[in-house]
Amino acid sequence: ASKSLSPVLLFFACAPVAMAWSLHVGFSMRPCTLRTAKETLTSSSSAISSKRRAWAAMFHMPGGSFRPAGCSSETFDVRYPLRVESKKRAVSVPLACQKQQASSKPSGQRLRRQVEKEMSKGLAQQLGFDGIFPVNKPQNFTSYDVVAKIRSIISRHIRDLNPELSKKGSEIKVGHGGTLDPMATGVLVIGVGSGTRKMDFFTKGRKAYEAVGRFGFFTDTGDAEGKKVGEEHSWQDVTEERLSQVLNSYIGDILQRPPMYSAIKIHGVRAYELARKGIEVEIKPRPVRIHDIKLLRPFAETAPDFHLHVDCGGGTYIRSLISDIALDLGTAAHMTSLVRTQQGRFLLEDCVSVDE
Repeated sequence: ASKSLSPVLLFFACAPVAMAWSLHVGFSMRPCTLRTAKETLTSSSSAISSKRRAWAAMFHMPGGSFRPAGCSSETFDVRYPLRVESKKRAVSVPLACQKQQASSKPSGQRLRRQVEKEMSKGLAQQLGFDGIFPVNKPQNFTSYDVVAKIRSIISRHIRDLNPELSKKGSEIKVGHGGTLDPMATGVLVIGVGSGTRKMDFFTKGRKAYEAVGRFGFFTDTGDAEGKKVGEEHSWQDVTEERLSQVLNSYIGDILQRPPMYSAIKIHGVRAYELARKGIEVEIKPRPVRIHDIKLLRPFAETAPDFHLHVDCGGGTYIRSLISDIALDLGTAAHMTSLVRTQQGRFLLEDCVSVDE
C-alpha cells in the first residue's frame, strides 16, 4: 500500500512547483495584449523604473510609434503616457515658481550679495548715512529721482571705502516720506537704512505749503505744466475781500476730490497712468483737514496771481484746492508754483540740498 501511494504523494508535492513554472513561462511568452504599454509605464515598481524610461525613450520617435504585433494603436502608444506625465509635471509646478527657478541666481552669488549688503550697511553707518533727514527737493525732479540720486551718492562713497564691493552690493535702502509733484520744491523727508522703517513716526502731523495760483483758465493737471482746458474766464470782479471770505470757508474738515493726475491708486493702477491713456475715472471725494489758509501778499499787487499759505493735514492736494477756490469765485484758476515749507517736525530751513 505504501508503494502504491508514493507516486500519488509525489505528484501532489510537485504539482504546485510545476504549475508555477508553467504559468511563468506561459505569461512571459504571451503577446503584449495582456499588459499594454500605458500600464507598464505607469506601474509603481521601483526596481524596473529606469528600464522603462530607457525603453520609452528608445521608441519615442517623432512621427511614429512602436507597436508590437497584436496591439492596436488605441491601446498602445509610447508617446501618450510620456506626454501625460510631462503635462502633470508642468501643472504641478506653479508658473511663478517656474519663473523664479529660471531667474534665480546661483547660491554662491546670492550669498556673496548678502555679505556685500551687510558690509555696506556697516560702512554707511560709519559714514553717518543711516537715519532720517530732510532734503530741499529741486524743481523738475520727481520724488523717486531724488531717492535714486541719493542712493547713488551713498553707494559711491561706500565703494570708495571698499573698492571690492560691486555696484549692486554697495546699494542700501533709501526711501521718501511723501510724494511731491515734479514742479514743486521744498521739504522731502528721506530715510536711509534703518531710517526707512521710522519715517511714518517722524512725518506724521501737519504740512505747510506756499502756493501761487493764477486766475484765467483750468488745466488738465491743475498746474502750469498741464494743457489748457476750456476757454478763458473773467476774473476782474474778484476782490481781496471776496477772496479772503472764500479762503476762510475752507478752514476745518472738508471733502476734496483729488485731481486725475495724482498718485492715487484706482483698482491697483495709478490715476495719472489712466489719465495719460485718456481713460476718465471718477475719483470719490476724500475728507481732508485745513488748519489755516490765508493770503501772503495783497491781491491788488499780484493779480491775476494770488499767493497762499496753507497749513493742512496729510492727503491734501493744493492743486485741487486752488481750482475749488476759483469755482467758488465764479472763475477758473491753476497752480503755478508750490513750495512745501514743513512736513511733520521738519522745516524748510532744516533741509540740505541733494548734493550735500
